[in-house]
Amino acid sequence: MKIVNIEDISALDSSSIVTVGMFDGVHQGHRHLIAKLLSLAAERTLRPVVVTFDRHPRLVMDAQAPLSLLSTYEERMSLLEGCGVDTVALVRFTRETAALSACSFARQYLCHHLRMRTLLLGYDNMFGSRQHDDFEQLPQLAEACGFDICRDDAVLMDGVEVSSTKVRRALQQGDLRRANAMLGTPYSLSGRVVHGRHVGTGLGFPTANIQPEDSHKMLPGAGVYALRASVGGRDYVAMANLGDQPTFHSEHPVLEVHLLDFDGDLYGSEVRVTFLEKLRDIRQFESPEALRQQLERDRADVARMATGG
Repeated sequence: MKIVNIEDISALDSSSIVTVGMFDGVHQGHRHLIAKLLSLAAERTLRPVVVTFDRHPRLVMDAQAPLSLLSTYEERMSLLEGCGVDTVALVRFTRETAALSACSFARQYLCHHLRMRTLLLGYDNMFGSRQHDDFEQLPQLAEACGFDICRDDAVLMDGVEVSSTKVRRALQQGDLRRANAMLGTPYSLSGRVVHGRHVGTGLGFPTANIQPEDSHKMLPGAGVYALRASVGGRDYVAMANLGDQPTFHSEHPVLEVHLLDFDGDLYGSEVRVTFLEKLRDIRQFESPEALRQQLERDRADVARMATGG
């Protein structure tokens, strides 16, 4: 897949069909849109181009506000490539970019740099400054500049449109089955193993305290989860405690991952964890021994799930 800064393109060597968006998580709705982009490109002999941004707009417009991303930049690019995208035109998001109206953005970037002949929009897709909102005037610009506008249909799951917002809500609720179904792939994140409180080791469950590589990457809601953990080129069945440790009077949320059938030192290693299913809520136990017994049951549940039991 070719990733190019849109301003570095003087003009494409062929006319294009373009779709624009953040594509956070590259969920099933995005995948349906990209499939339509590729299909229309083949029908119309146009070059399919995905236009996206180098960073989330809120990181520029309100850097202090909390932000929960479903995918890092690297993950987003990898997922787009997996959908068959050949060309990504990257827009560097700045306050100047944010001030562009929809028509100005389309004229400056899509028409001038990409020789756009078709603009494909998602079912609820909009772009451009809300302060200088002229999105409804795009049809007039299309007529003047010689491109047409197409809309994709919403992807429904249980009668509800799939969206990044709904994926985040499902993750926050610990509903991994729904979140993963909407994403089209299990939710995952990468991080480095750092030193923790060694609570798990004392209970006979040594854990890797994982610090996500991107502080804006969303963590699912608190709970105990069944996972797949990848480290050093190998996959392991795993379980995780995500959230506080009330039995030990800790209110600092952590992601502690226990790898079944692993014996070794993980400190400093990069681990990728894939969330498969929530086992239970976090609760306070009357003693460390009661917690240890519950962890034994959790480990047995995870092992059964891994073998299809």
